[in-house]
Amino acid sequence: MLILKKHKAFTLIELLVVIAIIAILIGLLLPAVQKVREASSRIQCSNNLKQLGLAMHSYHDVFRIFPRNYTRVGTNVWEALSVNFLLLPYLEQNGLFQKMLLPADPNVGDSAAWSNDWTLANTKLKVFNCPSSEPATLRTSDYWGGPGCNYGWSTGSSTETTWAGTRFNGMISYQSDTKMGDVSDGLSNTILASELLTGSGARSGAGVFPRDIFYTNDGLFSAVVNKNFPTQTELDNIGNAAKTAPSGVRGTIGGNWAWYAAGQSTLTTAAPPNWQFPTAGGNCCPGGAHDWGSGIIPPRSRHTGGVNALFGDGSLRFIQNSVTLITFQCLGNKADGQVLGEY
Repeated sequence: MLILKKHKAFTLIELLVVIAIIAILIGLLLPAVQKVREASSRIQCSNNLKQLGLAMHSYHDVFRIFPRNYTRVGTNVWEALSVNFLLLPYLEQNGLFQKMLLPADPNVGDSAAWSNDWTLANTKLKVFNCPSSEPATLRTSDYWGGPGCNYGWSTGSSTETTWAGTRFNGMISYQSDTKMGDVSDGLSNTILASELLTGSGARSGAGVFPRDIFYTNDGLFSAVVNKNFPTQTELDNIGNAAKTAPSGVRGTIGGNWAWYAAGQSTLTTAAPPNWQFPTAGGNCCPGGAHDWGSGIIPPRSRHTGGVNALFGDGSLRFIQNSVTLITFQCLGNKADGQVLGEY
Protein backbone atom coordinates (compact mmCIF):
# COMPACT_ATOMS: atom_id res chain seq x y z
CA MET A 1 0.00 0.00 0.00
CA LEU A 2 1.44 3.35 -1.05
CA ILE A 3 1.68 5.83 1.80
CA LEU A 4 1.85 9.52 0.84
CA LYS A 5 3.79 11.81 3.17
CA LYS A 6 2.43 15.24 3.78
CA HIS A 7 4.94 18.08 3.22
CA LYS A 8 4.40 20.99 5.53
CA ALA A 9 4.18 24.33 3.67
CA PHE A 10 4.88 27.85 4.94
CA THR A 11 1.90 29.52 6.39
CA LEU A 12 1.08 33.07 5.38
CA ILE A 13 2.17 34.33 8.78
CA GLU A 14 5.55 32.59 8.51
CA LEU A 15 6.07 34.03 5.06
CA LEU A 16 5.31 37.53 6.29
CA VAL A 17 7.75 37.09 9.17
CA VAL A 18 10.52 36.04 6.77
CA ILE A 19 9.79 39.02 4.52
CA ALA A 20 9.85 41.32 7.55
CA ILE A 21 13.22 39.93 8.68
CA ILE A 22 14.68 40.42 5.19
CA ALA A 23 13.37 43.99 5.09
CA ILE A 24 14.95 44.72 8.48
CA LEU A 25 18.30 43.30 7.32
CA ILE A 26 18.19 45.42 4.16
CA GLY A 27 17.32 48.47 6.24
CA LEU A 28 20.32 47.82 8.45
CA LEU A 29 22.72 47.13 5.59
CA LEU A 30 21.69 49.94 3.23
CA PRO A 31 23.08 52.84 5.33
CA ALA A 32 26.35 50.95 5.71
CA VAL A 33 26.58 50.41 1.96
CA GLN A 34 25.81 54.07 1.35
CA LYS A 35 28.50 55.11 3.83
CA VAL A 36 31.07 52.91 2.10
CA ARG A 37 30.06 54.29 -1.28
CA GLU A 38 30.30 57.89 -0.08
CA ALA A 39 33.66 57.23 1.56
CA SER A 40 34.94 55.85 -1.74
CA SER A 41 33.57 58.85 -3.67
CA ARG A 42 35.11 61.28 -1.20
CA ILE A 43 38.50 59.59 -1.54
CA GLN A 44 38.28 59.79 -5.34
CA CYS A 45 37.30 63.45 -5.07
CA SER A 46 40.27 64.10 -2.78
CA ASN A 47 42.61 62.38 -5.23
CA ASN A 48 41.30 64.54 -8.08
CA LEU A 49 42.03 67.72 -6.12
CA LYS A 50 45.50 66.44 -5.21
CA GLN A 51 46.24 65.84 -8.90
CA LEU A 52 45.07 69.34 -9.75
CA GLY A 53 47.25 70.74 -6.97
CA LEU A 54 50.32 68.91 -8.28
CA ALA A 55 49.58 70.19 -11.78
CA MET A 56 49.29 73.75 -10.50
CA HIS A 57 52.60 73.49 -8.64
CA SER A 58 54.28 72.01 -11.73
CA TYR A 59 53.03 74.92 -13.81
CA HIS A 60 54.32 77.40 -11.23
CA ASP A 61 57.70 75.63 -11.18
CA VAL A 62 58.04 76.19 -14.92
CA PHE A 63 56.59 79.71 -15.32
CA ARG A 64 57.05 81.13 -11.79
CA ILE A 65 53.44 82.33 -11.79
CA PHE A 66 50.02 80.75 -11.45
CA PRO A 67 48.05 80.49 -14.70
CA ARG A 68 45.37 83.08 -15.30
CA ASN A 69 41.82 81.84 -15.57
CA TYR A 70 41.40 83.53 -18.93
CA THR A 71 42.97 82.66 -22.29
CA ARG A 72 41.22 84.50 -25.13
CA VAL A 73 40.44 82.39 -28.20
CA GLY A 74 37.38 83.58 -30.17
CA THR A 75 36.27 86.91 -31.51
CA ASN A 76 33.89 87.49 -28.57
CA VAL A 77 35.31 88.33 -25.15
CA TRP A 78 33.51 85.37 -23.55
CA GLU A 79 35.08 82.88 -25.98
CA ALA A 80 37.99 82.04 -23.73
CA LEU A 81 39.55 79.05 -22.00
CA SER A 82 40.16 78.47 -18.30
CA VAL A 83 43.07 77.69 -16.01
CA ASN A 84 42.41 74.03 -16.66
CA PHE A 85 43.38 74.32 -20.32
CA LEU A 86 46.87 75.50 -19.32
CA LEU A 87 47.19 72.64 -16.81
CA LEU A 88 46.50 69.89 -19.36
CA PRO A 89 50.20 69.09 -20.06
CA TYR A 90 50.67 68.49 -16.31
CA LEU A 91 47.62 66.22 -16.13
CA GLU A 92 48.93 63.76 -18.74
CA GLN A 93 46.74 65.42 -21.38
CA ASN A 94 49.40 67.03 -23.56
CA GLY A 95 47.88 65.48 -26.68
CA LEU A 96 44.60 67.28 -26.03
CA PHE A 97 46.48 70.48 -25.19
CA GLN A 98 48.33 70.37 -28.52
CA LYS A 99 45.09 69.91 -30.48
CA MET A 100 43.49 73.02 -29.03
CA LEU A 101 44.28 75.91 -31.34
CA LEU A 102 44.96 79.45 -30.14
CA PRO A 103 44.63 82.58 -32.28
CA ALA A 104 47.71 84.37 -33.57
CA ASP A 105 46.46 87.57 -31.92
CA PRO A 106 44.35 87.05 -28.76
CA ASN A 107 43.22 90.70 -28.95
CA VAL A 108 41.45 89.90 -32.23
CA GLY A 109 40.59 86.25 -31.71
CA ASP A 110 39.76 83.53 -34.20
CA SER A 111 36.23 82.15 -34.54
CA ALA A 112 37.48 79.00 -36.25
CA ALA A 113 39.91 78.32 -33.41
CA TRP A 114 37.16 78.74 -30.83
CA SER A 115 34.90 76.31 -32.66
CA ASN A 116 37.68 73.74 -32.83
CA ASP A 117 38.73 74.26 -29.23
CA TRP A 118 35.22 73.85 -27.94
CA THR A 119 34.73 70.55 -29.76
CA LEU A 120 37.83 69.21 -28.03
CA ALA A 121 36.81 70.78 -24.73
CA ASN A 122 33.74 68.54 -24.66
CA THR A 123 36.09 65.69 -23.78
CA LYS A 124 35.19 64.29 -20.38
CA LEU A 125 38.20 64.06 -18.08
CA LYS A 126 37.88 62.05 -14.87
CA VAL A 127 40.11 64.40 -12.91
CA PHE A 128 37.48 67.17 -13.16
CA ASN A 129 34.51 65.08 -11.99
CA CYS A 130 33.53 64.23 -8.42
CA PRO A 131 31.63 60.90 -8.35
CA SER A 132 29.30 62.25 -5.65
CA SER A 133 27.96 65.03 -7.88
CA GLU A 134 25.20 64.76 -10.46
CA PRO A 135 26.35 64.28 -14.08
CA ALA A 136 26.64 67.38 -16.24
CA THR A 137 24.27 68.32 -19.06
CA LEU A 138 26.09 67.99 -22.38
CA ARG A 139 26.48 70.99 -24.62
CA THR A 140 24.06 71.60 -27.52
CA SER A 141 24.33 74.13 -30.33
CA ASP A 142 22.59 76.89 -28.37
CA TYR A 143 23.46 76.12 -24.78
CA TRP A 144 26.51 76.12 -22.53
CA GLY A 145 26.61 72.60 -21.20
CA GLY A 146 29.69 70.42 -21.11
CA PRO A 147 31.41 67.27 -19.87
CA GLY A 148 31.40 68.43 -16.26
CA CYS A 149 33.68 70.26 -13.85
CA ASN A 150 33.18 69.84 -10.11
CA TYR A 151 36.22 71.88 -9.05
CA GLY A 152 36.78 75.61 -9.06
CA TRP A 153 39.89 77.70 -8.46
CA SER A 154 39.51 80.30 -5.75
CA THR A 155 39.63 83.99 -6.68
CA GLY A 156 39.21 84.86 -3.00
CA SER A 157 36.62 86.40 -0.72
CA SER A 158 35.46 89.24 -2.98
CA THR A 159 31.92 89.56 -4.35
CA GLU A 160 33.51 90.37 -7.72
CA THR A 161 33.74 87.28 -9.88
CA THR A 162 35.21 87.82 -13.34
CA TRP A 163 36.30 91.28 -14.45
CA ALA A 164 37.92 92.59 -11.27
CA GLY A 165 41.38 93.16 -12.77
CA THR A 166 43.93 93.41 -9.96
CA ARG A 167 41.29 93.55 -7.22
CA PHE A 168 41.00 89.79 -6.70
CA ASN A 169 42.40 88.72 -3.34
CA GLY A 170 42.60 84.96 -3.99
CA MET A 171 45.38 82.83 -5.41
CA ILE A 172 43.90 82.80 -8.93
CA SER A 173 43.00 85.80 -11.08
CA TYR A 174 41.72 86.57 -14.57
CA GLN A 175 43.58 89.60 -15.88
CA SER A 176 46.68 89.71 -13.68
CA ASP A 177 49.47 87.37 -12.65
CA THR A 178 49.86 85.96 -9.14
CA LYS A 179 52.64 83.86 -7.72
CA MET A 180 53.45 81.97 -4.53
CA GLY A 181 55.32 84.95 -3.12
CA ASP A 182 52.10 86.98 -3.21
CA VAL A 183 50.47 84.66 -0.68
CA SER A 184 51.72 86.48 2.42
CA ASP A 185 49.27 84.67 4.71
CA GLY A 186 51.02 81.40 3.87
CA LEU A 187 50.25 78.71 1.31
CA SER A 188 49.08 76.31 4.03
CA ASN A 189 46.54 78.90 5.21
CA THR A 190 45.04 79.82 1.84
CA ILE A 191 42.52 77.90 -0.26
CA LEU A 192 43.58 77.29 -3.84
CA ALA A 193 40.58 75.25 -5.03
CA SER A 194 37.45 73.50 -3.83
CA GLU A 195 34.28 71.84 -5.09
CA LEU A 196 31.33 72.79 -7.30
CA LEU A 197 28.07 71.00 -7.98
CA THR A 198 26.86 70.39 -11.49
CA GLY A 199 23.86 72.46 -12.57
CA SER A 200 20.49 71.06 -13.56
CA GLY A 201 20.67 72.32 -17.14
CA ALA A 202 17.87 74.88 -16.67
CA ARG A 203 17.93 77.84 -19.04
CA SER A 204 14.87 79.60 -17.69
CA GLY A 205 11.96 79.12 -15.32
CA ALA A 206 12.46 77.58 -11.90
CA GLY A 207 16.00 76.76 -10.89
CA VAL A 208 17.18 73.81 -8.82
CA PHE A 209 18.67 74.61 -5.43
CA PRO A 210 21.54 74.20 -4.62
CA ARG A 211 22.76 73.31 -8.09
CA ASP A 212 21.95 76.35 -10.26
CA ILE A 213 22.87 80.04 -10.37
CA PHE A 214 19.99 82.33 -9.37
CA TYR A 215 20.38 85.90 -10.65
CA THR A 216 19.30 89.01 -8.76
CA ASN A 217 20.62 92.33 -10.07
CA ASP A 218 23.79 94.34 -9.61
CA GLY A 219 22.22 96.77 -7.13
CA LEU A 220 22.53 94.47 -4.12
CA PHE A 221 26.16 93.74 -4.95
CA SER A 222 26.94 97.43 -5.44
CA ALA A 223 25.56 98.03 -1.94
CA VAL A 224 28.23 95.80 -0.35
CA VAL A 225 30.50 98.23 1.52
CA ASN A 226 33.65 96.12 1.65
CA LYS A 227 33.67 93.87 -1.41
CA ASN A 228 36.46 91.74 0.09
CA PHE A 229 34.52 91.01 3.28
CA PRO A 230 30.73 91.10 2.74
CA THR A 231 28.89 90.99 6.05
CA GLN A 232 26.35 88.40 7.10
CA THR A 233 23.54 90.92 6.62
CA GLU A 234 24.71 91.86 3.13
CA LEU A 235 24.97 88.20 2.15
CA ASP A 236 21.52 87.46 3.59
CA ASN A 237 20.05 90.31 1.54
CA ILE A 238 21.57 88.92 -1.65
CA GLY A 239 20.61 85.34 -0.80
CA ASN A 240 16.99 86.15 0.01
CA ALA A 241 16.62 88.12 -3.21
CA ALA A 242 18.18 85.26 -5.19
CA LYS A 243 15.50 82.82 -4.03
CA THR A 244 13.01 84.27 -6.52
CA ALA A 245 15.65 84.83 -9.22
CA PRO A 246 14.23 88.16 -10.51
CA SER A 247 16.84 88.31 -13.25
CA GLY A 248 16.68 84.64 -14.29
CA VAL A 249 18.24 81.23 -13.67
CA ARG A 250 21.00 79.30 -15.39
CA GLY A 251 21.79 75.66 -14.72
CA THR A 252 25.17 75.51 -16.46
CA ILE A 253 27.29 75.75 -13.32
CA GLY A 254 29.87 72.98 -13.09
CA GLY A 255 29.49 72.12 -16.77
CA ASN A 256 32.71 73.11 -18.50
CA TRP A 257 36.23 72.41 -17.25
CA ALA A 258 37.54 74.39 -20.21
CA TRP A 259 35.52 77.60 -19.79
CA TYR A 260 36.68 80.56 -17.70
CA ALA A 261 33.29 81.67 -16.34
CA ALA A 262 32.66 81.75 -12.59
CA GLY A 263 30.85 78.61 -11.53
CA GLN A 264 32.47 76.69 -14.38
CA SER A 265 36.10 76.75 -13.28
CA THR A 266 36.30 79.28 -10.42
CA LEU A 267 34.56 79.95 -7.13
CA THR A 268 34.74 82.46 -4.31
CA THR A 269 34.92 82.29 -0.51
CA ALA A 270 32.61 85.26 0.10
CA ALA A 271 30.01 82.86 1.57
CA PRO A 272 30.60 79.60 3.49
CA PRO A 273 30.56 76.09 1.98
CA ASN A 274 27.12 74.82 0.95
CA TRP A 275 25.65 78.26 1.61
CA GLN A 276 22.01 78.11 2.73
CA PHE A 277 20.98 80.42 -0.13
CA PRO A 278 21.24 79.83 -3.89
CA THR A 279 24.48 80.52 -5.67
CA ALA A 280 23.82 84.09 -6.80
CA GLY A 281 24.78 86.38 -9.65
CA GLY A 282 24.08 89.99 -10.50
CA ASN A 283 22.52 90.81 -13.86
CA CYS A 284 21.83 87.76 -16.02
CA CYS A 285 23.50 86.14 -18.20
CA PRO A 286 25.71 86.23 -21.32
CA GLY A 287 26.40 82.87 -22.91
CA GLY A 288 24.07 81.10 -20.52
CA ALA A 289 26.36 81.12 -17.48
CA HIS A 290 27.96 83.49 -15.02
CA ASP A 291 30.10 86.02 -16.83
CA TRP A 292 29.30 89.40 -15.27
CA GLY A 293 31.35 91.06 -12.58
CA SER A 294 29.36 90.26 -9.42
CA GLY A 295 28.31 87.06 -7.72
CA ILE A 296 28.44 84.73 -4.74
CA ILE A 297 29.87 81.42 -5.98
CA PRO A 298 30.54 79.33 -2.83
CA PRO A 299 31.99 75.81 -2.79
CA ARG A 300 29.34 73.10 -2.80
CA SER A 301 29.42 69.31 -2.63
CA ARG A 302 27.29 66.24 -1.98
CA HIS A 303 29.65 65.10 0.78
CA THR A 304 28.10 65.05 4.22
CA GLY A 305 28.81 68.17 6.27
CA GLY A 306 31.20 70.14 4.09
CA VAL A 307 33.57 70.28 1.12
CA ASN A 308 37.05 69.15 0.21
CA ALA A 309 39.45 72.07 -0.13
CA LEU A 310 42.87 72.18 -1.75
CA PHE A 311 45.30 74.58 -0.10
CA GLY A 312 48.16 76.47 -1.69
CA ASP A 313 50.81 74.12 -0.34
CA GLY A 314 49.09 71.14 -1.97
CA SER A 315 47.52 69.85 1.24
CA LEU A 316 43.89 68.80 1.35
CA ARG A 317 41.42 69.48 4.16
CA PHE A 318 37.72 68.99 4.70
CA ILE A 319 36.02 72.29 5.55
CA GLN A 320 32.85 71.96 7.60
CA ASN A 321 29.71 73.87 6.65
CA SER A 322 29.76 75.30 10.16
CA VAL A 323 32.99 77.26 9.61
CA THR A 324 32.50 80.89 10.66
CA LEU A 325 32.00 83.41 7.87
CA ILE A 326 35.06 85.53 8.67
CA THR A 327 37.30 82.46 8.97
CA PHE A 328 36.22 81.15 5.59
CA GLN A 329 36.63 84.53 3.95
CA CYS A 330 40.14 84.76 5.38
CA LEU A 331 40.94 81.27 4.11
CA GLY A 332 40.29 82.50 0.59
CA ASN A 333 42.10 85.83 0.99
CA LYS A 334 45.81 85.41 0.33
CA ALA A 335 47.01 88.55 2.13
CA ASP A 336 44.50 89.74 4.73
CA GLY A 337 46.98 89.35 7.62
CA GLN A 338 44.30 88.20 10.04
CA VAL A 339 44.54 85.34 12.54
CA LEU A 340 42.47 82.36 11.42
CA GLY A 341 39.75 80.91 13.62
CA GLU A 342 39.06 77.19 14.06
CA TYR A 343 37.88 75.26 11.03
